[in-house]
Amino acid sequence: MAKKLYAHLVKPLAIRKGPEGLYPEELVWMEGKDLEGFNAYFSYGFIKGSVTCHPMEGTIVHPYDECLVFAGLDNTDITYLGAEVSILLGEEREEQTFNKPSVVVIPKGTPHGPATVGRLERPIVHYSIGLSPEYRAEKVETKTGPTKGTKYAHLVKRLLTDPDKVGLAGTVQLPRPIVKNGVMYPAYAGVGPGNGDQIVWLFGGDLEGFEVNFTWGFYSQPGKWHRGGEVHKHPEEEILVFVGLDPNDLGYLGAELELGMGIEVERHVFNKPTVAICPKGFPHLPLITRWVDRPYGFFVICLSGEHASPWVEVEV
Repeated sequence: MAKKLYAHLVKPLAIRKGPEGLYPEELVWMEGKDLEGFNAYFSYGFIKGSVTCHPMEGTIVHPYDECLVFAGLDNTDITYLGAEVSILLGEEREEQTFNKPSVVVIPKGTPHGPATVGRLERPIVHYSIGLSPEYRAEKVETKTGPTKGTKYAHLVKRLLTDPDKVGLAGTVQLPRPIVKNGVMYPAYAGVGPGNGDQIVWLFGGDLEGFEVNFTWGFYSQPGKWHRGGEVHKHPEEEILVFVGLDPNDLGYLGAELELGMGIEVERHVFNKPTVAICPKGFPHLPLITRWVDRPYGFFVICLSGEHASPWVEVEV
């Protein structure tokens, strides 16, 4: 069998302890050095009970922008969180509390933490995106708070899609609307049978101007993800992250997928939680879900406030 050219760009997710004092349990934690120099890091894990994290105590600041995502695990309702989360923001340690799937946007230099999950009806997902190839944080001494107020309320954003921005994703003409009440339904709108049952997609304009766009979604059906083209690329770096939804087993995906990489459309098949790394201008797709035993999750992290996806002509 010929050696694959792009095997280094398709990696199993690394499960490990996060930086000291950040999370109480192991989670997926991958930085640029794990991601072929990708200019961001990310985490992924589950919160299964009342817990404090990010950091577990004290307040920190980063010299880069960061997104902290809190999402539910009900794959029939992506707008349901099932928990109450509080986080302290700013020098004032202003407490912001939410009970809907949300992203907390942390502009660089903003003191923040800890984040506390109090009331919990069922486990939730938490993942983070740091716009730096490595995690860096400085502890900050605070003498105030916690306080109440609304100064930092704008930094907590609902995980909902602005329908006016979906065109940036390069979606083909669809027979049915793709967005309803802030939720995308690409599989049912005709994007492709293997695409998401329910997705939310946030862009830089939703995220205080950060140079990132990201998704969160539930997937449960086999089939091709996109019709109307075979291979596309982006002018910015992107990673594709395939994750399981079993809070007791981070190493379980529950599906098998096939992804084409490079202009050669080199096929890669995987059935474990996996990240695919797409450097600037790197052709990738088609993406096909071969089988599904249990619904799984998927998110994109693209290092641009917008999302351009031009199709590439190839012979496949």
